[in-house]
Amino acid sequence: MLEAGRGDGILYLLSSDGVSLERVPFIRHGLRTRAPLLFIHGIEFATPEETLTDLVLPMLDALGPERTSERDVYVFVWNSLLTNRVKINEVLNVSRLRQLWFAVTELPRCRTYLMDVERRAREAAQCLLPFALEWNAENRVGPTVITHSMGSLVWAETLKLLYESSALFSKPGVWWSLQPAISRRAFQAGGEYHVIPKIYTGRDAAKAMVWYSRLDYILSTIYLVSKRGFALGQWGCPEASIPQKDVTAWVKEAHGMQYLQSKWGHFFERVKPILAAEADALGI
Repeated sequence: MLEAGRGDGILYLLSSDGVSLERVPFIRHGLRTRAPLLFIHGIEFATPEETLTDLVLPMLDALGPERTSERDVYVFVWNSLLTNRVKINEVLNVSRLRQLWFAVTELPRCRTYLMDVERRAREAAQCLLPFALEWNAENRVGPTVITHSMGSLVWAETLKLLYESSALFSKPGVWWSLQPAISRRAFQAGGEYHVIPKIYTGRDAAKAMVWYSRLDYILSTIYLVSKRGFALGQWGCPEASIPQKDVTAWVKEAHGMQYLQSKWGHFFERVKPILAAEADALGI
């Protein structure tokens, strides 16, 4: 179990039945490397089962077995709750006026909430780092990584740690970042993760893609108010320092949290028509 308040992280392997997860202990040379595909969830995923149901299985279904059946699928689960889930569920089932009151009273506190989740995301990267080093030691090829929301911060921090330790993959692999909850200037010169474009430029088998939606309801409210700046997942990188695609026409306001789909739409249902084409372009 993840300890409350800690930036813990646990790596799981999708079992052969395709519907359950097995915890992966860190054992030297213990990772399977059959074209590894790694998922990292964003904020508000409470359990491994919720991550599997709401993120991993919908993505695998959309990608199709022809792209995933010959891969080892890993899921990195970290302590990502923004606030009390009971409180959120209560708010979703009250009147619009009560929801507005919640927004007025809680948004000023969101900066504290979000800063703490960012801290936990960076700490979680420390938990993922040994596995990344192990993949590197096995064959110098990074896993294909699909991240959502602040899961992109976890992987960006992991890559930064690898880069700074001179242990970066010879072939970083593919990184597909969905609605990243990272500053839109993070990948620019002087940004916190300015090394990312260097990692994905001029390297064999290295590809990256950012999907952003200008109407994203989480990034245009909680993130904007908390960070006092725009997110990469809402407006993209201003200098296009990494490949990106505006998917507003498909995604609209949805942010991918399935327990909120009745309010703001089902992310995976909306993007399913374009997922396969993007996967082909990235070589997944």
